[in-house]
Amino acid sequence: MRRILAQPLSAERFRRYGEFLNLLDDRALAAASIFPKSFFPDVVSLDFGGALPPTVSVCQLVREEPRIVTFVEYHRRTCEGILPLDTDVLLFVGLPNMGRLSAGRIEAFYVPRGTFVRLNPLIVHGNLSPVEPAGYSLCLLSGRTFANDTEFLRLSAEEQFELTLA
Repeated sequence: MRRILAQPLSAERFRRYGEFLNLLDDRALAAASIFPKSFFPDVVSLDFGGALPPTVSVCQLVREEPRIVTFVEYHRRTCEGILPLDTDVLLFVGLPNMGRLSAGRIEAFYVPRGTFVRLNPLIVHGNLSPVEPAGYSLCLLSGRTFANDTEFLRLSAEEQFELTLA
C-alpha cells in the first residue's frame, strides 16, 4: 500500500488543483478584497456550472487510524468549496488519468482550520481527515451535485492509500 505524506499548503504546489485562502487572516483577506478591513466581499469565486444555485453543506469529520482512503470522487462541471471549521485537516487531491477518475496521481496537503479551499472541476478528491479526533467542515457545492455531477470510484485494495502527517 502506498503512503502519501501530507505536505504544507502552498500556492505554488496547489495551483493546479484550485486555490485557497485563510479566512481567519485579515491581511490575506484585505489583499484579496476591494475593502481594507471589516468586510471582505468576493474573496474567492466559485463556478457552479450555472445550472443550480450554490448550497452549503456541513460535513462531520472523524479521524480514523490508520488514515486509509478507500474511495475517490470528482465533479465533471462544477468546483467545490471546502472550509475546515474547527480542526486542521488532511486533504488529498489529484488529477484524472486521461480524463478518467483514478487514484493514481494523488498529493495530500495539510490545511489549517479557517482556510478556504476551492477545488476546480475534475479534481480527484474525497473525505477530509481531521487532525483532531473530530470536527466539522463546510462544503459549498451546486445543489444536488452529489446526484447529478459526481463520479465515485471505490478503490481496490491495490489502489487504496494511506495519508500520513509529516
